[in-house]
Amino acid sequence: MKNNAVQLPLLSLRPAGTCLAMVAALCLTGLPAMAQDTAAAPQDTAASVAPPSVTVVPVQQTQVTQIVSASGNLLAREDVVVSARVSGTEIVELLADVGDTVKQGDILARLNDQTLTAQLAQADANLAAAQATIAQGEGQLASANATAKQATTALERNTQLRRDGAVSQSALDQAQATADSANATIQTAQAAIAAGNAQMAQAMAARDIAALNLSWATVTAPVDGIIADRSARLGDLSSAGTAMFDMIRDGVIEAEFQIVETDLVKISVGNAASVQVAGLPPRSGIVRRISPQVDPVSRLGTVRVSVDDQSGLRAGIFASAAIQTAQRLALTVPVSAVTTTGGDSVVQKVVDNTVEQTSVSLGVVSAGLREITQGLVEGDSVLLRAGAFFRTGDKVTPVAPLAANAPPTTDSAEVSE
Repeated sequence: MKNNAVQLPLLSLRPAGTCLAMVAALCLTGLPAMAQDTAAAPQDTAASVAPPSVTVVPVQQTQVTQIVSASGNLLAREDVVVSARVSGTEIVELLADVGDTVKQGDILARLNDQTLTAQLAQADANLAAAQATIAQGEGQLASANATAKQATTALERNTQLRRDGAVSQSALDQAQATADSANATIQTAQAAIAAGNAQMAQAMAARDIAALNLSWATVTAPVDGIIADRSARLGDLSSAGTAMFDMIRDGVIEAEFQIVETDLVKISVGNAASVQVAGLPPRSGIVRRISPQVDPVSRLGTVRVSVDDQSGLRAGIFASAAIQTAQRLALTVPVSAVTTTGGDSVVQKVVDNTVEQTSVSLGVVSAGLREITQGLVEGDSVLLRAGAFFRTGDKVTPVAPLAANAPPTTDSAEVSE
């Protein structure tokens, strides 16, 4: 029993050792094969992966419109000042206020006209007196003419009688004196009439002035427009030349911009413009006027732009504009195709499915397009989005951009300078 207890463990250990040895042998035998399969796997994977797909776009000629950007304010195209024309007359009625739309001739205010009415009545009286003086002179002239005619006839008769010796020399002398007196009376009457005419002319002028002053007691709108400001107050005394109202003629508002001289020379009257007014949708306009001089200190010149759509415009509102100055054909790429490397502007051109980083010179930009002035030719293909994902020499599979991400395909685009 004791010997059997010792041998049983020995007999049970030999099969276990044999199994372990067999397992170890099998593992050692299989390792080279596994290592060979593992080394071959990356080679097969690399051989089966194609170059990455990238979106490319062509370099193309585009009709671009150069623009000059400007900022300024809205103001009245023509500001009209309405002032009193007579002084020292009380303002007794105001019939218009700020914001009112008025027509030419509409009454805006009335002045006290009592004094002016009295002055007109006095002028009428003076005119009537002058007319009476003329009438009196004309009556005297008619009487003098009749007397002179009789005196002339008597003188002629006495002259003949004197030749015949029928009358004395004294009688002839008396007839001559009578004729001379009649002629003198005619001259006096004519002078009186001339003085009366002068008096009447003066009286008529005075009456015209009095009538005009009376008409000015009613202040009217000189043009169609909108009341922009009212400085007149009831009870104030009028002062000739002092503004009572400010008007915007025809209610027309336009934009005024101060533009640097280097851009001013590019702009011409008639250039189209897109005007953006604070808080309102963009609207079209046209350059109406360009200042003939530039401020010698600021180097700025004034440009006025008329605005087609007047709705919502108010004088004083901030406005900006893109003024179209010229059109030309230019090589363009999407803005996203250009990046900066080491201070240089570059694009990633694709030639034979291989990326080539190319330095370029840039022009104007807007509407998502960048002008290329040097470094590319029409028909070249570039990555739609340049970046650090690809380097020169990388192989790629070019694909066209999706419609949603495609660059502008119109024949023209606006670009800013």
